[in-house]
Amino acid sequence: MATTQSLNDAAISLARSRRKADLTDLIEELRIPSISTLPERREDCLRNARWLRDRFSAMDMKTEIVDVREGGLPVVSAEWNGRPGQPYLTIYGHYDVQPVDPVEEWKSPPFEPAIRGGHVYARGAADNKGNHLATVKAVEHLFASGGPPINLRFLIEGEEEITGPSLPQFLRERGSGLKSDAVLIWDSGMDEEGHPTLATALRGILYTELRAKGPAVDLHSGTFGGVAPNPVNTLARVVGELKDRHGHVTIPGFYDVVREPSAEELVEWRKKDARYIQDVLQITGAKALEGEDGQLALARTGSRPTLDANGFIGGFTGKGAKTVIPAEASAKVSMRLVPDQDWKSILAAFEKHARSLSTPGVEISVEVIGAAPPVLCSVDHDAARALRVAYKAAFGKDTTPIRVGGSIPVALDFQEALGAPLVISGIAQADCAIHSPNEHLLIDNYHRGIEAVIRFICGLAA
Repeated sequence: MATTQSLNDAAISLARSRRKADLTDLIEELRIPSISTLPERREDCLRNARWLRDRFSAMDMKTEIVDVREGGLPVVSAEWNGRPGQPYLTIYGHYDVQPVDPVEEWKSPPFEPAIRGGHVYARGAADNKGNHLATVKAVEHLFASGGPPINLRFLIEGEEEITGPSLPQFLRERGSGLKSDAVLIWDSGMDEEGHPTLATALRGILYTELRAKGPAVDLHSGTFGGVAPNPVNTLARVVGELKDRHGHVTIPGFYDVVREPSAEELVEWRKKDARYIQDVLQITGAKALEGEDGQLALARTGSRPTLDANGFIGGFTGKGAKTVIPAEASAKVSMRLVPDQDWKSILAAFEKHARSLSTPGVEISVEVIGAAPPVLCSVDHDAARALRVAYKAAFGKDTTPIRVGGSIPVALDFQEALGAPLVISGIAQADCAIHSPNEHLLIDNYHRGIEAVIRFICGLAA
């Protein structure tokens, strides 16, 4: 085998010569509408899994599409054990994407990638196809330059956006045979100042649907208004009273076990908070920020739990008039949880509180759509240090440790089943609009990200 440095240099040189082809491959994957939550897109999700399998197979990696559970979306697994005695790196990503609604707000069709101003616009560009394909291309260039200096495994799932159980089950069942010295979870991005990041924590999630049922059928609001229970009125009241005007969640016991940030974190957050607020206002287009009184904005987005209504359905919502008292209504409500909150305990308290806020004649029920626990992870280990060095060389910037406000449901399963340190990062820029119309990825980040992963992998070699 060539020296690690010569391999690193050859792979980076190759990556730079193949930037056009690497971008073409990203655009090809972005054309696949792999929306996991929509049953009619199931075949597209399977097509995306096969697309990835074919790329791993072309590298002579041991590859399989694993159907973990009936009716689920498969895990794409690829392994290469060509360096006995060298470390083993597991790389995670997901091929499923969010729905595109509201589609009318997209400036170009969400699955017809468009390049504007140095960005590629498409659903999945940042979350997670641009991210995971950067790791795939990095490994491809290493193989073409003589072979990676360490052993590698890819696990790319199709259920991240629906908090699906397939990959967690796969890890729990096969964990003892999945030797790994580090896990690269490449599903994050840069901070608001354009610095690479390393996650020290991820918030967990409890995603629910509240349902309110009243009369047996829709009723005339003139004939029965004033006496018939109205599920829309009641559900609006329930959702509204889950938080007070000061941003405080009203569920009893919600904050009882919330772990406070360290003194060092607070010092750093105070230095950056004013700038962060301005950046968020610019990125979101909001006129003001909200949240818990007395908490830094950086704390509210990383170390504090949240509750948000994500959608509301009930009654007549079409154009024109139809004056009815609806028979039922529903609302999607999610909670982002922090260490040491337990989603099952929060769920029990949430259900009890929501029912206590109901009105006569309206029955409130709660369905869990998805849940995942919060995660804490160290950045004081060899893999994290190797990524810092790789980022510095590829982007010319230092890496910032952050608490990530979002959730990666399978992170805890990796942590517990493999027992290896997590490295959670990625290349999406802060204003990439994930989960929103006009999602986009800075193309330069994609190419530099490929180089960073090459350097990172070479930096792990013993």
